[in-house]
Amino acid sequence: MDKKIKLIITVGLVAILFGLAYFAYGQLKAQYDFGSIADKNSSTQAPDFTLKNLAGEDVSLSDYIGKPVILNFWASWCPPCQEEMPNFNELSQKYDKSGEAVFLMVNLTDGGRETMDTAIGFLTDKKYSMNVLFDVDGNAANLYNISSIPATFFIDGKGKIKNSVVGSLTMTQLTMEVNKLTTLN
Repeated sequence: MDKKIKLIITVGLVAILFGLAYFAYGQLKAQYDFGSIADKNSSTQAPDFTLKNLAGEDVSLSDYIGKPVILNFWASWCPPCQEEMPNFNELSQKYDKSGEAVFLMVNLTDGGRETMDTAIGFLTDKKYSMNVLFDVDGNAANLYNISSIPATFFIDGKGKIKNSVVGSLTMTQLTMEVNKLTTLN
């Protein structure tokens, strides 16, 4: 009898722990809406930063006041980043030509797992021609509280963050967000 009671109590406790974990996950998922587009109707000023581009020139976010900016944080080793990169490349080329919006692709160049050489090699291999900036000291990532990549910020022409997404974006999602942003200006 003692063994049966211990087994029942153990199974009950395990079920309760799983239930609590499931509840906590649901609460976090609802609070942060992981990997999805959540229109925050934000009017937060986008923090300014200055980083080097592929040519070694300084580029600041504030250089683009007056134009919508799509700001993406990524690394070449990141599978979700790799997944969405063709979409960013295609749309950045389209909007570079029209001048309606600017795409800034911030590479998290930590000098270890991600170096400028690995990032440039990735871009070259894939024949991507986006406007890439290198965050070698992590300052831009810190300003935007980046803890997971990819992370994308949609910034209006006044420098206000209108939306942000953590996780990979499909072409449909990215196009929808860029269209919303460009119609604001």
